[in-house]
Amino acid sequence: MAPVTMKDDALPQIHLVRDTDLGVFAYELHILAGDFLRESEFNLRSLATNTGPDSIAIMGKNHIWLADALSAYYPTGELYRMAAMTEYPGARAFLFHTERKEDGRLYGDVLMTDLDTLRQDIERNTLYPYGVNMEYRDGTKAEADIEKWEAMELCEKDALKTWRYLYAPEQVTEWQHHYSNLFSQWKAQAFSYMPQDLEERLNVEYMEEAQNPDTDMYRIPLGTAKQLLLDGASVYRLLPGGAEKIAPIAAVRAGLWYEHYREFAVTPEDLGALDRLVRRETDRLMRIRPQLDKSQERRPSPER
Repeated sequence: MAPVTMKDDALPQIHLVRDTDLGVFAYELHILAGDFLRESEFNLRSLATNTGPDSIAIMGKNHIWLADALSAYYPTGELYRMAAMTEYPGARAFLFHTERKEDGRLYGDVLMTDLDTLRQDIERNTLYPYGVNMEYRDGTKAEADIEKWEAMELCEKDALKTWRYLYAPEQVTEWQHHYSNLFSQWKAQAFSYMPQDLEERLNVEYMEEAQNPDTDMYRIPLGTAKQLLLDGASVYRLLPGGAEKIAPIAAVRAGLWYEHYREFAVTPEDLGALDRLVRRETDRLMRIRPQLDKSQERRPSPER
């Protein structure tokens, strides 16, 4: 159903992954759609600790940010600022909705769309605070309306122990209804994919950006290549003359990580080792106790 590369798709277009392990899917985004490993710890723990069922991840050229969905709709939220500041034309938004939790793992649906589509909804449904809750260093608490807060000197704000914006409960409830309806509406019109199929399409784009691409393989970041080699798995280096298998001991002795060509890949036959790594890292980052009797491996993917 889907073309080989998402670059052929007319945007905006919405893609849906149903009833998947959200932690595993999120971590795989960090290694199969680009090199976002440096943000994986914060993002996976944010997904695990969010109190509501909905989270949003914004993927730019070099960064991915994940937080509670509400954070995308109020101007003081980190995701709101990221949505407004990200200028990369290929930026995407991933909407995670948790349906249930089993053995510490979160399961639910994921929607993917271009960032502009989400940004338009944010602009129409932005939440604005009515005031600020302040706590002074002596423990005294007070509230100020927005006008008073904006009129305060910087030194007065620095003297506070903590402060946070206040939003009317009925405004937040109204937003929750809107977001739930939006998710349902987008889900109804989305193209449905298996998680590995959508990730493969994203990985094709990541591979095509390599200096020496090999579209018969799956590109992975340097950090993931190191982890796989330590596990004894097969890893290849993408070179001008073709992919070359790396001998783990040679990688250490030759100082491979400091050489010019630092693009790496695995074959479809070695995805099982990658699955085990993803499962282990997801357990660690989301503080999940591994269920050894429930381990799963991805079946070899069809040829690209």
